[in-house]
Amino acid sequence: MTVAVGARLTLEGVGHQYGAAKVVDSVDLQIDPGEFVTLLGPSGCGKSTLLRILAGLLQQTAGKVSIDGQDVTGLSPADRGVGIVFQNYALFPHMTVEDNVAYGLQAQRLGDRKFVRDAVQRMLSTVRLDEMAKRFPRELSGGQQQRVALARTLAVNPRILLLDEPLGALDKNLRLDMQIEIRRLQRELNITTIMVTHDQEEALSMSDRVALLNAGKLEQFDTPTKIYDQPNSAFVATFVGTANLLEAQLVQHARRFVAQPSVGGALALSSPSPHANAGSIVLAIRPEQWALASETERAEALEAKVQLVMPLGPSLVIDLLLRDGTSIKLAMPRTQELVFEHGMILYLKLREGARPSVFSASGA
Repeated sequence: MTVAVGARLTLEGVGHQYGAAKVVDSVDLQIDPGEFVTLLGPSGCGKSTLLRILAGLLQQTAGKVSIDGQDVTGLSPADRGVGIVFQNYALFPHMTVEDNVAYGLQAQRLGDRKFVRDAVQRMLSTVRLDEMAKRFPRELSGGQQQRVALARTLAVNPRILLLDEPLGALDKNLRLDMQIEIRRLQRELNITTIMVTHDQEEALSMSDRVALLNAGKLEQFDTPTKIYDQPNSAFVATFVGTANLLEAQLVQHARRFVAQPSVGGALALSSPSPHANAGSIVLAIRPEQWALASETERAEALEAKVQLVMPLGPSLVIDLLLRDGTSIKLAMPRTQELVFEHGMILYLKLREGARPSVFSASGA
């Protein structure tokens, strides 16, 4: 298999409207050659519309899409060099695996019979389906059908691979296997890949960078680690992973910052970010950023009552109520030494080294 050179994809002010409704609103993205980028966001955020624009299935009403510096507005998917894999695979049920993979090569007349046969064999070997060549789609598992769809799309050597909710129809265990398989193929072929998903775990585990959309606007475009650890907004903090939002006052004493939650207590912050101005703030604290305070630390700790204890394999997630009725979550390793029961009072502090996100209460 010839290793492709990934294409650079650029979006400049891309927007789309249906009547007066803005579905995609002035999105700018620069996707590097060979990069794996996921478009992530809630239902109706514009991610699927944006993918259709990139594919050439829908023409944007504003802005420009370029591939390797060439404006591709108005070009078909084939003329753009774009390959698409849909959630439902779209395999031809009356064709064998090898005939499905050969379809694009034959339809685009990319070579003679020997070329097509050799290309199909190479691609089936790449997706590890050599022995399934003569089978029909109905004789394959969901994961195998997904690999056939990938092989058919990749066989024509597209410059860019687009994946539309590719794992949505698979069960959880199979999804993990396919995440690994798709990432392996993407790295092996060095193909620029854009995936749409609403699944945070898929986005964070598979991507080089994640583009998080909300109401048609780009909220943050960054690496999975920065999206999780350094969210730009309270929306990002709560959509990606779980975050406990607490209203507080940020007070600075010399170089020391302290957040004073409205419910009581005091939480020392080493370097508030992205907002560091004294005054009303919103703290976004991940469940794993809490720790249990010792008796000597209780004066500044947050008091919380246990509502529910959920063991999740090696971890515990504890649902708690603060004194003002605010619900928060604590995550910690499960040990035999610690037993939590409904109604138990816990005292919480920030775990050493924890850096919760700080946002202005006004949203500015």
